[in-house]
Formats: sequence, structure tokens, C-alpha cells
Amino acid sequence: MRIINLFCIFFILLGTTIVKAQEKSLATLINEKDVFLVDVRTPEEFAKGSATNAVNIPLNKIEIEKGQFQGKTNIILFCRAGRRAEQAKKILAKYNIEAVNGGTYQEVAALQKKNLLDQLTFRSDEQTVTIIKRAEGIKQVAVALGKGAVLKKHTTNEPAILVVIKGKLRFLINNQEILLNTFDTYDIPVDVEHEVIGVEEENVFILTKTKYFK
Repeated sequence: MRIINLFCIFFILLGTTIVKAQEKSLATLINEKDVFLVDVRTPEEFAKGSATNAVNIPLNKIEIEKGQFQGKTNIILFCRAGRRAEQAKKILAKYNIEAVNGGTYQEVAALQKKNLLDQLTFRSDEQTVTIIKRAEGIKQVAVALGKGAVLKKHTTNEPAILVVIKGKLRFLINNQEILLNTFDTYDIPVDVEHEVIGVEEENVFILTKTKYFK
């Protein structure tokens, strides 16, 4: 009997561990592909900035717009301080719609990540580009090239660093060719014409220009 009881305790503890392991953190939920991010502040507040891909459904319209929440399984609500998000959560609960209070819009935005491959396509006829960061004195972009795609001859008027993060590139400069492999870096000289060609089916590099480079 004692052995059976020990087994029962063991399986109860094991089951508890499995349940806890299956629980997801707020950061994980925010970055799931099926996330439904809802800013419950006023339209005026929302217009001043919010989390990426968030929709604005003000607290006073949550009940009217409850149809937008139907069928969603990963709903994150947020506002300026978290109080309105909690009220919205309780309103939705009356209609058996589960939601998570994500706190403030700054907290939700701070937990968001981006994947470059979701923003780029690989074409054989031209490059695709997405901006990573643009601020005073610095510009950073990701560039994707399909096989044989050419970033045509051009120059840079600021110091720039190229970092290959996927694939291979042919870098043509001064009538010479440099083969750049994944994780290779290259300092691009100022005012020197150059050209970049994709070698593999999928090629991605990050280009950083800043006046602070020496």
C-alpha cells in the first residue's frame, strides 16, 4: 500500500510539472504567430504610438466589438497602465472569451521580436530590403537576394559594414571579386563603385551605415 501511495504522489508531481512546463510566458505569447494584440486606449493615445501590429479597440467599445475576439485563442490586452486592460479582460470573460492583461503598451512593445525572413522575399531579378533601424547618424537595413539577383553598381558616401547572415555573395569591386560566405563581414569603402550578386537560392546580408564608423 505504501508503494502504491508513493507511485500516486510521484505521478501527481509529474503531472504538475508537465502542466507548468506547458504554461507560456507573456513574452512567448506576444511573439506567437496567432497573437491578437489589442490596445484598449483611446484612438488619440493609440495614434501617438503602440506595439507593432496592434489593433485599437477602446475600452468603451470592447463589448460592442466582441465579435472581433470570437475564435481568437491568444488575445493580449494592454493600455497605458494596465487598469483598462484588466477591465476589458473582465468584460470579455462574461462572453467566455479568455484574454491576458499584458500591462502597458511600452511593456508589450519591449517584449516584441521581429524575424527578418518574415519581411523579406528572395527574387532572382532584384533585391528586397527592410529597414532594421533608422536614427540620427545611423541606418541599418537587411537585404535579400535570390540566386543570380544583382544589387547593381553603386557607391556609398558614408562608411558601411556588410555582414552576411545567410547564403553567399559575390562582391565585385575594383575589377576584383570577393566571395563572402555566411557570417563574413566586409568594410565597404566610401565612394568606390561596387556590385553584389546572390550565389545561393536565399542570401541575406545586413548593411550598417553610420557617421560614427572610422
